[in-house]
Amino acid sequence: MRALVTGASQGIGRATALRLARDGADVGIHFLQHGDEARALQTEIAKEDRQAFLLRGDLRDLAAIPRMAKEVRDHWDSLDVLVHNGGAYPRQTFEKTTDEEFLELLRVHAVAPASLTRELLPLLRRSNAGRVIFVSSLLAFDGSRRGSPYATAKAAQLGLARSLARELAPSITVNIVAPGGIDTAVLAGDTPAQRADRVRQIPAGRIGSPEEVAAVIGFLASPEASYVTGATLPVNGGLRMG
Repeated sequence: MRALVTGASQGIGRATALRLARDGADVGIHFLQHGDEARALQTEIAKEDRQAFLLRGDLRDLAAIPRMAKEVRDHWDSLDVLVHNGGAYPRQTFEKTTDEEFLELLRVHAVAPASLTRELLPLLRRSNAGRVIFVSSLLAFDGSRRGSPYATAKAAQLGLARSLARELAPSITVNIVAPGGIDTAVLAGDTPAQRADRVRQIPAGRIGSPEEVAAVIGFLASPEASYVTGATLPVNGGLRMG
């Protein structure tokens, strides 16, 4: 199995890359700023007797997407799993948000994944069971008080994923994982009081781990998920139900 994970140097992306490697995948590790972490992940994957290569690129720069896809093609002649995890979640009020900030988040979370998927379609079609998996967010459904561009872009991502699920069937499945409160850098700025308030709202009584999200992604990438497409799997401890 061959898998490309965007935003793989930290958090959910890192946990996903490791999970897929442990499930038998060679992994493309996409990153932008965290080169040391990406190289450390490459070393961890080598310990699993799998191969990994580094792919640096800025998802905000759509002109970079064809170059990134070419690097993937230079390494592999087919691709089994494409995980769209890379992105950003800037926090500020709507009143202070500019049009360019909205456009930037739409590029990162919707347009760049669309472009990269299109560029890599020939490789995905050469797989016996191509998988495209989007890491979305609970905020795509519930909105964000201090991150309207992010919530808007993640909602656009849902429309893209569901459209691709219809168009690429039956040879390629396309699914969505929608995490809620997960212990990543996104929550690193919480005060103890804010953290406690988050936990109080979650029926499961705790913050989730990146590995728990990665486990769901691992299932969607597996043969057992061959009849699952166009689905959104929540990983939020019951914070949002239905």
